Amino acid sequence: MSVPAPPEPPPLRLFFALWPDAGVRETLGKLLRSLRRTVRGRWVEADKLHLTLAFLGAVPPGRLPELAAMVQCLDPPRFDLVLDRLECWRHNRVLCLGASVTPPLLLELVRVLNSKLSQAGFPVEQRPFRAHLTLARKAEADWSAMPLKAPVIWPVECVTLVESRPSSAGSVYPGYFKKVGESRLTN
Repeated sequence: MSVPAPPEPPPLRLFFALWPDAGVRETLGKLLRSLRRTVRGRWVEADKLHLTLAFLGAVPPGRLPELAAMVQCLDPPRFDLVLDRLECWRHNRVLCLGASVTPPLLLELVRVLNSKLSQAGFPVEQRPFRAHLTLARKAEADWSAMPLKAPVIWPVECVTLVESRPSSAGSVYPGYFKKVGESRLTN
């Protein structure tokens, strides 16, 4: 009699992201507290703020080493990301922090990452990349875009492969805290 094979483990919900360091996170936390006074919405917690580079969705766990190796191969130079404008996307009621000018090095990083993902058979986003941090969902603002009084300067130093687990309280990112597939960027 043959023994049945063990069930396949459930897929992991993965994405590549820029994750702010403690200093940038503190600045973002102050901005969130200020905005909460004037804009209603379902706010993202400061420790969960990130900038998604490529969303992969459901990925078999067996492909995790391949993706971790992929992020280790990324070797872009360091650069600063200047987040200087608030945007309220009315069509989906999302409040974002964005960049008036996307650094060419960030666009190149996304292009290289998408090329590697495509070569490995992963689907890639076809829309143009738009650098943004989601601050709140179900946002109620009476404006569509406005500049920040003081921009957030984010020195980009690493790319992280992140696992996302949906929960009733919002997404949980256990993969980030384990630093799954982090690549330090070079000078």
